[in-house]
Amino acid sequence: MASNGALPQSLKSITATKIKELAKQRALFDLRKAEIIEAANAAPDLRTRAQVLLDGTSRLKGYPKDLVDKNDTTLDAASSDEDVGDTLTCRGVGRLERGDHSNIRRFLLQSRHDPSVSQAALRDRIAQLEKELRYLEIKHEHSAFYSKLVTEWLSELDGGIASSPNVEDETTSIDSHSSFENVGRAEMHEQGAIWESMVFTPATHVNESDIQSYLSDLFTQTKLSQHALTDLRSSIQSFGTNLASQGDWFDVNSLKWVSSALQKTDLLSGEKTAILKEFMRNNEVAQEVADVLNLRISSLESWSWTGGEDGININMRRHLNGKYRVYMDEDLLDALLLQYIGTKWAVQLRNTFEAFLHSNAWKPLREDIPEAHKDLRKYFLGQRANSNSGMINRVRSETYGSQYFMSQLPLSTEEGAREYDEAETDSNTVLGTKYSLLHLLITESIIHKHQRGEFTAIQSDFEWFGPSMPHATLLTVMKFFGVSELWLNFFRTFLEAPLKFAHHGPDASVQVRKRGIPMSHTLGDCLGECVLFCMDYAVNQATDGCFLYRLHDDFWFWGAEATCVKAWEAMEKFTQAMGLNFNKEKTGTVQMGRTNDQKESILPTGDIRWGLLILDAKQERFVINQGLIDQHIEELSRQLSSCQSVFAWVQAWNSYFGRFFTNNFAKPAVCFGRDHIDMAISTLSRIDRTLFNKTSNSGSSSDHSGVTDYLRTVIAERFDIHGLPDGFFYYPVELGGLGLLNPFIGLLAMRENIKRTPGGLLRQAALIEEKNYEAAKEKFKKDGSDLPVSFLSKWGIDIKPFMSLEEYTRYPETFSSALLDVYRGLTEVPSETSVSRTFGFLKEQNMFAVNGIAAESAISNDWNKMTPYWRWVAELYYEEIVRTYGSLAAVNREFIPLGVVKTLSEGRFRWQG
Repeated sequence: MASNGALPQSLKSITATKIKELAKQRALFDLRKAEIIEAANAAPDLRTRAQVLLDGTSRLKGYPKDLVDKNDTTLDAASSDEDVGDTLTCRGVGRLERGDHSNIRRFLLQSRHDPSVSQAALRDRIAQLEKELRYLEIKHEHSAFYSKLVTEWLSELDGGIASSPNVEDETTSIDSHSSFENVGRAEMHEQGAIWESMVFTPATHVNESDIQSYLSDLFTQTKLSQHALTDLRSSIQSFGTNLASQGDWFDVNSLKWVSSALQKTDLLSGEKTAILKEFMRNNEVAQEVADVLNLRISSLESWSWTGGEDGININMRRHLNGKYRVYMDEDLLDALLLQYIGTKWAVQLRNTFEAFLHSNAWKPLREDIPEAHKDLRKYFLGQRANSNSGMINRVRSETYGSQYFMSQLPLSTEEGAREYDEAETDSNTVLGTKYSLLHLLITESIIHKHQRGEFTAIQSDFEWFGPSMPHATLLTVMKFFGVSELWLNFFRTFLEAPLKFAHHGPDASVQVRKRGIPMSHTLGDCLGECVLFCMDYAVNQATDGCFLYRLHDDFWFWGAEATCVKAWEAMEKFTQAMGLNFNKEKTGTVQMGRTNDQKESILPTGDIRWGLLILDAKQERFVINQGLIDQHIEELSRQLSSCQSVFAWVQAWNSYFGRFFTNNFAKPAVCFGRDHIDMAISTLSRIDRTLFNKTSNSGSSSDHSGVTDYLRTVIAERFDIHGLPDGFFYYPVELGGLGLLNPFIGLLAMRENIKRTPGGLLRQAALIEEKNYEAAKEKFKKDGSDLPVSFLSKWGIDIKPFMSLEEYTRYPETFSSALLDVYRGLTEVPSETSVSRTFGFLKEQNMFAVNGIAAESAISNDWNKMTPYWRWVAELYYEEIVRTYGSLAAVNREFIPLGVVKTLSEGRFRWQG
């Protein structure tokens, strides 16, 4: 369920008032409707019955009486006292618009005099008006039902419904829309004890002189690297001096971006977040805060943690992978100061390290091509034959630099902070970058195996990287890079924070941190990234220009086995020097195309895993770990059964089934093929069947959705509401639906746009290359070479007939534009196909526009603004929705407490233990 703190008391009060007012309107509507029905039943003839129904329905909808049936004696009186009715419904309700009401009134007037208006025609109008009255009634019924759903949700949050006690929040490492709660207290205490044993005990296995020696050997191998190191140090020294002496660090504008960045880190408690937002609402208050922060930063050399003598409370949050993280609950002004300094250093260090990346010290990635072959290409293909060389390697370098190098550090102060566990899935987020890394790995395996027959990949990270990092390692690296004593002392004070565990109670002892990096601090990210930058460079040097693909301390390397061995040896040497350890549980190697008779390798053993995927060497692709799926089915079942309200149940379903599973299956890509999507769809079906005890021997899908059938049953038992259409469950809350997410739709919409297999793309590229070869051959026969024969004679190469196809297609990663197209195409994420808009749905959209239904709804009157997902949902369910409710909206937003629903839906979900 959403956190209790997600809903202000004022909003609860407003919601309760709105629900009471809606109940009053419902009671008045029922009274008026009964009066209309009674009068209609007492009518002496069909025309009178139709007239009663028309007048009553018009009055309920607030339409003024038309004057078409008035005579001269009553015209003035009627026009002077126009009756607009009770307006017990809102715009857009029902099927009849204002013009329809006027037309029926005209036809009834005609029927008084014109016998061509038959009794059958009158019965049709009566049926039309009775249906309209029923639509109005359904809107009020649905409004009352929806209010009960919201009341039930609020009652659960306030403890009015018995539920399991809430404990510490957890946050999934994939989906930060949710906060997962402590599922095992013993597990928390066990990991907490390990954390304490590291953090409060100084590292004794590191030697500063050894680290200095390692760094000196690494960065001073050549004059070019020495020169690049000098530039790096100069840049860092100048920045540190300028930042410490600039003055007027904070003003209202800078405080805004610092505040925004701090909130992205998920460091602050709900209470402190509210205080910070209150600060920022008033520029005068914000300026006072800025003044205090300027005073603090001006005495940087004497800065210390606020309240250090009493210790800073720390608390643990569990992630879905079972790993706990420890967060500090520090003073708000300290947090703002550290965010400002951390962001400034982060942006500078990223710029400085990127300059080093593009210096002559960093070895470039290129194929080793003999000069004789290059000259051969020039002679047969023209002087510019090699001018566009290094095609795929150039793309690799650009991708590495833009997406993976120093990716934990922000690009600008406006960006502020990078979120390690971002939930958004576009390409600019951490999650999107993780997806891209998996796509890149499989693409590289396809290209590498196609060219060389084999492929090797390594994955690893560091064990307890944040808590175990020796302070001596961090400070020695910073000192080596030219950081001054002033800043080193500040960093030391930042690291050596006085801490106490909140769950140990008020008498918890205060201990000074001796190891590790404070969680969710941009300044901590800076220090960690400086150390890991050294590993990036060490691997680059050891492998003659290859890249270590790294996201924080999760790192991947791939290529030929011999190159992977060099990379692993460099990583082991770095790890030993810095006093770190590999995480054996997350370290593994996968080799594709390797024969069994090859010698044993020094590469680490173990599987390569990500999310719910495991890299299968035989299938040469990622497959879903069905054993983990079984564990998550049990957990999801337990979490759903603990939800005491329908809306809480839907929120849990959306977080777990709607987002978590698909996020951890990774986003589809061309390199994965349709098989990956089919595997994900099949697994989701299995989860659904298992959760709702559905079996299917044939493996085909059931005729009914398990989730909707379950919710129908729950709603019928609790609220005595029956016959809800499928669309009610999936339509957005703005239209009176539950907003249930359906992950099948996105997968199916993408599946359609994967039109070629990787093998087919490679065969097509080979065909293009052969065509290009034949064209070049014909051109050479016709025009000859634009280079003299003497050009080749100096190399001792005899003139031969035109180069062979084998020679022409040699080194394709450097020279083949067709293979480059395949490389790029394999990493593409297929777009979601949009369903076609039918005439029937267009008609309902037009009614939306006429009646002013909210255009900001996910299903709106503007097809172009609707996402492919919502277009699919809208077209799939609209006919039954319209038959049931008379329009695309089950109820208009004025008749539901939409504010509270949206606020609670956007809040963090508190999972039950």
